Amino acid sequence: MDVSGKIIADTQKIPILYCLPCDQDGLKVPAYGYCQDCKEHLCQNCFENHKRPKPCRNHILLDKDAMPTQQTTVNKSGDELFENCSKHTDKPLEFHCNTHKTVACYVCVTLEHKQCKVDYIPEISGNVSGEWIQLNKTMEVLVKKCENNIMEAAVAAKQLEQSEKKFVEDIRLFREEINDRLDQMELMMMTEAEAVVNTANNKLENIQVVCEKIAEEVKRSQSFLQALKEANKHNKLFIELKNVRPRVMTLKREEFRAVQDNMTYDDIQFDRNERLLDQLKQEKILGKISTYGKPSADNKLYLKYERSFNVTFPSDEKKSNVSGAVMISVTHLIVSDHGNRKIKTIDVDTGTLVSDKNLSSGPNDLVILPHNKLAVALPDEKCIQVMSYTDTSLSPDRRINVEEKCFCLAYCQDKLVVGCNCNPGKLVILDLDGNMIHVLDTPGLFDGPQKIVISSDEKSMFVSDYSKGSGKCMEIGWQGNVVQQFRDDTYFRPEGIQKLEDSTLLIFTGYRIIRLSRSFKKCEYTGLKNMTLFGPHYVAYSGSNRKLYVSCSSPQKVIEKDTISVINVKWSC
Repeated sequence: MDVSGKIIADTQKIPILYCLPCDQDGLKVPAYGYCQDCKEHLCQNCFENHKRPKPCRNHILLDKDAMPTQQTTVNKSGDELFENCSKHTDKPLEFHCNTHKTVACYVCVTLEHKQCKVDYIPEISGNVSGEWIQLNKTMEVLVKKCENNIMEAAVAAKQLEQSEKKFVEDIRLFREEINDRLDQMELMMMTEAEAVVNTANNKLENIQVVCEKIAEEVKRSQSFLQALKEANKHNKLFIELKNVRPRVMTLKREEFRAVQDNMTYDDIQFDRNERLLDQLKQEKILGKISTYGKPSADNKLYLKYERSFNVTFPSDEKKSNVSGAVMISVTHLIVSDHGNRKIKTIDVDTGTLVSDKNLSSGPNDLVILPHNKLAVALPDEKCIQVMSYTDTSLSPDRRINVEEKCFCLAYCQDKLVVGCNCNPGKLVILDLDGNMIHVLDTPGLFDGPQKIVISSDEKSMFVSDYSKGSGKCMEIGWQGNVVQQFRDDTYFRPEGIQKLEDSTLLIFTGYRIIRLSRSFKKCEYTGLKNMTLFGPHYVAYSGSNRKLYVSCSSPQKVIEKDTISVINVKWSC
């Protein structure tokens, strides 16, 4: 019986309980108490220290007599804290300091973050989705910028190569007009050009190399963070987000510095020294190198006349009278021909007619819509004709009734802005189904709107307005508020407006071209003399090859606008 009693006593003996934090460090220290909030048994040392840090200062602690008799097991699931503190390498990173925006171990919290707002990571790590999404978007934007920089650098390098070839051709042609005494000067120019191109290419290669490295590193981090999120490793994901964010910010600065430090031109041109033929013995240089780069408010605008072609074709009954123009591709231009009641597609490289379409009345302005559609103003019928187009065909689609004489058009975010009537004028804003959204008809605001262009940020419009022998150009808010205005006594009948990449505007007045800064101050351009063009009115712009296609009058007949003049647009570095 005595032996039996001993066996019963042994089987009912209370198991030995150990301190869980110490157990995680590989130490077997008997439990002294228990934390109800952390659900952990604690040794005497951990029990006393548990009362000090701010995150666990208000936890409920049970002494040895009141603590549970069942041991809490260590979490061996897939979301353990795998990373240890860099300062205290045997301690896991379990806390996040909101004050210093950093993760910390138990020792760091005790020694360095006593007065801080500290959270226990396992309690908050499940709520990192928002931060992960935000950081992931930042990383995606950075990768996209790097990829765009790489693409632009490649395009610029190709353009630079083509420019160099043209540069050499110009030198060769000019060289044929003079004698052998120019050999030495030619060599100097070629060497200088090569040095300029090499310097530019080196800078572009720098951009590519840096951005490729940044993009590769960011993509690796994205993949790692994505894997942690898909595996629901919230603690690890939280820590990695905190570690990756400063690096992403550093990479953003590196990407910005790489582009800024290596900014260069993407075009060079040989400018002939025409006096050299007469003053060869006195001159010491063959010419000069002009470098042209990206559009910038700091760079000078250079306009150079290239050529002209007539848009009156054998199929026309009258001389053409261009009243609007848009580019649908790098090589194809659509113009409205008010005189012949047509719209025409023209190949700008050859100046030939590709297709045309007769309309029921004379068209005015026209504007591109989404899905290969074109809106054409028909003022005499108080409506807008919507057309479908390709590079080789034009076909009517539908009509939008305006019930006002409509002269000019603009498009923005599924809205049509229509300039109507004269004396007084108004702007009518419609949806693409023709439903009225808003009318801007404040007395005295407009006399006769001639052209409307939407600002780059789409928060306002630029409107040229004809007023009793003079004119003005205005920036108008969508509610009709005048943001700023330009007037000039010599500014007669403004018609075309072209917004350039450097945020300046070109205003075509029928007599000359005026350039306005973004603050509506007159600013200069070089290269193109005002008398080079006869009566410039409406304009289309190809940003891909930076060419203006301006409707002009022929010198013999200044009334009809039957000529398209091609103007090269460049920015001098």
